[in-house]
This record gives sequence, structure tokens and C-alpha cells, in this order.
Amino acid sequence: SIVNFYPLNSSMGGHLDDAEHDLTKPIVSISLGRSSIFLMGGRQKTADPIPILARSGDIVIMSGESRYCYHGVPCIISRELEKELCSEVLPNLDECVESPDEDTRHVLRYLQDHRINMNVRQVKVENEIWVETTGTGHVKYPLY
Repeated sequence: SIVNFYPLNSSMGGHLDDAEHDLTKPIVSISLGRSSIFLMGGRQKTADPIPILARSGDIVIMSGESRYCYHGVPCIISRELEKELCSEVLPNLDECVESPDEDTRHVLRYLQDHRINMNVRQVKVENEIWVETTGTGHVKYPLY
């Protein structure tokens, strides 16, 4: 699992998640906090990407063809811009911050201006050492 933390005004450039031993296994991506624009491209960087609004609580599963495609996050969306983009009623995190539990208030305040993205993927290789096929030459060791 990988956890990424994004403040406002941050991004993640177009890339492939191709360092795993078996690319036929899906990647499950869970978003919390601020919304973002997620770009799903093609097998080549020259393909025009499709923009997807990834809101808090959304899950993206990349499997099959999408597992081999470039993708990225060009921007994290501010509260103001999200209100302009979305016509439906959005949860008001400002009201949630008044939670009686101090730890909960701290987390909710953080999520008002940050995005957390968790990626879950299978990386275990059964009892063997293998060399990454992406050209970095990093040796991967099995997890026991």
C-alpha cells in the first residue's frame, strides 16, 4: 500500500504504475479530503487524457487495459472551485469540524485543505527474487 499526501496547489505528473511484478493485478485508489482532477490517458503519453473528478470517498480501480495507461493528478481543487464545479449539495466539512472529539477535529481540519490518496496493490512475489522490468534495475525481494 502507498499513501500520498497532497496539499492545495500540488500535483502528480503523468506516469505509469509499472514497477509491480504482475501488471495483471489491479490497483485500487481511495481518495479522502479535497477533490482532485484525475487524468486517465492511454498507453502512449500522446493520447488525450480523460478528466475525472475524484471526490472524497471515491475509489478508482485500474485493471485490464487501464493498468497499462498513463495517468496523473494535475490539481487539487479548492473548496471554492469545487462549489462552482458541482451543482449538487456537497458535504460541509466546516460543520464537521465542530466534532466534540479533538482528534477527529484535527483530521477534519487537515482534510479541508489536503487530499490523501491510498493505493492498494499486490506486490508480493512467491519465494523468489526478481529484477524490476521497468529498466531501473532495482532488485525486489519477496515479502514473507
